[in-house]
Amino acid sequence: MNTRDGHNPRQSRPIFLNASETVLLDRPRGREDVEITVEDGIVRIGAYQEGKTIDLTLAFACKSEPCRFNYPEELGIRIEAITETRCQASYGHDPEQRSNDSILEWVLQLHIVRLETNIESRLMKLFQLLTTRLGIRTTDGYLLEHTLTHERIAEIIGTTRSTVSRSISSLRKSNKIYIGELKNHMIL
Repeated sequence: MNTRDGHNPRQSRPIFLNASETVLLDRPRGREDVEITVEDGIVRIGAYQEGKTIDLTLAFACKSEPCRFNYPEELGIRIEAITETRCQASYGHDPEQRSNDSILEWVLQLHIVRLETNIESRLMKLFQLLTTRLGIRTTDGYLLEHTLTHERIAEIIGTTRSTVSRSISSLRKSNKIYIGELKNHMIL
C-alpha cells in the first residue's frame, strides 16, 4: 500500500521494557530506515555481532530525542531500557530523512569522548554529553535522572569497571558531580 505521495507508510512495532531489559530489533526489509520513538523513558541502542560477545553502545534515545538510522548490514541492533520504557520501532522509506542518521551523530560524539587522554576527563565529557542531550536543566545544574552501570560506562569510555568506580569516587570527592543517595540520578 502506498500513500498519496508514493511512499510506503511506516510500519510500527510497540516495545515495552522494564529497566535493564533488552530486545533485539528486527532487521528491516530492503533499504528501509529505522526510527526509535520513545514515549516514556530512555533507551540505549547497542550493536552486537552473531556468535560474538561484542556489545557496543551506539546511541541513546529519549522522548525529546528520537533515533533514526540505517540498520547496519553486518551487525544486529539491541535496545536496552535504561529506565522503564515505552517506545516504538518503525520501519519505512523517507528519502528526505536519509541523510539524518542519529547513530552516526552519537558514534562521533562518543568517539570524541574517548579521545580524552585522562579517564576523569573522559568521564566528565561523557556525563556532560548525556546530561545535555538526555538530562534536565535545574537551578543546581544539569540533572540526569538515570545512571548507567559502571560496567556500561567503562565500555563506552574504553576502560575497566574498577577504574570507572575509582574515578567516579574521585569526582564525587572533588564535588565535580553529585550522585543521589539512591544512585538513580546525577547532577553536574
